[in-house]
Amino acid sequence: MFNNIVNVIEFQQNRNYLDLFQIVLFSTFHKIKTTEYYICTEKIRRIMYNCKSLKILCQLIVVILFLSFTNNASAAVAVPDVVATDAAGVAKAKEGMALFKANCTACHAIDKKVVGPALTGVWDRWESEDKLVAWVQNSGKLIASGDPYANKIFNEYNKSVMQSFPTLNKEQIQNILLYIKNPGVAAPVAATPAPTAGTEANTADSSNWLLWALFGFLAVLAILLWNITSKLDKVVREKAGEVVEDKTIVEKVFSKKTYKTLLFIGSILLVFNVFNGAIDLGRSQGYAPEQPIKFSHALHVGQNQIECQYCHTSVEKSKHASIPGLQICMNCHKYVKQGPKYGTEEIAKIYASQGWDPDQSKFVKAPKNFEWIKIHNLPDHVYFNHSQHVKVGGIKCQTCHGKVEEYEVMKQFAPLSMGWCINCHRQTEVKFADNKYYSVFQKYQDELKKGTKAKVTVADIGGTECQKCHY
Repeated sequence: MFNNIVNVIEFQQNRNYLDLFQIVLFSTFHKIKTTEYYICTEKIRRIMYNCKSLKILCQLIVVILFLSFTNNASAAVAVPDVVATDAAGVAKAKEGMALFKANCTACHAIDKKVVGPALTGVWDRWESEDKLVAWVQNSGKLIASGDPYANKIFNEYNKSVMQSFPTLNKEQIQNILLYIKNPGVAAPVAATPAPTAGTEANTADSSNWLLWALFGFLAVLAILLWNITSKLDKVVREKAGEVVEDKTIVEKVFSKKTYKTLLFIGSILLVFNVFNGAIDLGRSQGYAPEQPIKFSHALHVGQNQIECQYCHTSVEKSKHASIPGLQICMNCHKYVKQGPKYGTEEIAKIYASQGWDPDQSKFVKAPKNFEWIKIHNLPDHVYFNHSQHVKVGGIKCQTCHGKVEEYEVMKQFAPLSMGWCINCHRQTEVKFADNKYYSVFQKYQDELKKGTKAKVTVADIGGTECQKCHY
């Protein structure tokens, strides 16, 4: 091919560059040998100029190739495609998905504009990867440096500075970009659809009906047995020579024996209710108070896919998950001024508390204290650590709090009783694989590797010991 080009250049040195390309293209496609150039080049030229349609076609090819080379050259931020068989690529995409949900979903979506722009193709909009990384880590600094594209975005979005993420390193940002370009390979397998509210209600009604039917059957059986025993008692007494008076049904019902029986049953029920009430004291399963601001987890978590950790910031670092302050709400609601269900009514409460004027787009008053109504409340003598369960144990929020992403009003899902916790500890398998926190349990590590132990539960590592939760 190189010799072909040299020969054409020597022969066509007085021709224009389009002629040169056309001859190279034609000779390459038809596999003309180098030695044949001196014979057929002039013939090729005449064919090219006599066939106008072919000439136009070649010109179009030149333009298309030029644009293609230009686009390839301008793609400064290289983000590869990932296939499902690429284990390393899928792992990075999954890490990127976790980082994206924890840091980006409050303001961005992959394929649509939310507070910020859609992120699909963001790698093509920046001239270099270093600038894109700098923008994510500290957008204000890049704007102050005078970068043209950074200032273009800044002005386009009403001079709102994007939240900085200095803790994200270059590799993590690359993984986020990898997930944005390949969301399909990182997405989890769809779970089996949960029963609908109607189905759950029907199941509950069915269970209640069965209980009442069983109660009725036992009541009828008790009356029949009582009647039979009464007749047998009469026969035995008469056979012994006693004179037994026939009593009416009313006399039988209101006899001393009946009173003693009812007193005995009542005492049992009273003791049972006292103990049951004492056990349930302070528990509030199903408690769903109306909050000062109507916050829908179904909208924010379910529809908008905002990660729990974005609002409950300390859930992976502290024993407390933290109740979010309204300043977190303002990260998005400086720009999102109307909701799909309540319009501006509930968002206006956020503005009033934070002293924000939506018309001027600035704070005009000092913020006020705001209190959410607490739902989950453990006794003072019980120790529970969120970070231990979420970060170390890898327990999903839904395990204890139910399908939060479907709640229009937040409620207490689980009883949070001692028995409930212990049963969970007995059944839950500890995730030993690639978890350095559990490296001290060498005996269990060895047994798992040898296959002599199928799994290790929380109870196996002391999860049912009193001092774990009471000290």
